[in-house]
Amino acid sequence: MDSEQLREIAERDQLWASLRVLQPEINDLASGVFESSERQQQIVRILAQVVAAELDFRSRQVGPE
Repeated sequence: MDSEQLREIAERDQLWASLRVLQPEINDLASGVFESSERQQQIVRILAQVVAAELDFRSRQVGPE
């Protein structure tokens, strides 16, 4: 692995780790608790961004299908 790949992996791990503080709210969303609050909308956007980044990372690791 080159230094760019190592940096990207470290950033990815930090991003996932940062979600731990949101775990109670993520668990609520996962169990179907929807309040349509601004806070929940922000969390959904954050989760969508993390998932999109993870999918992009994985597609670059595997290459085109």
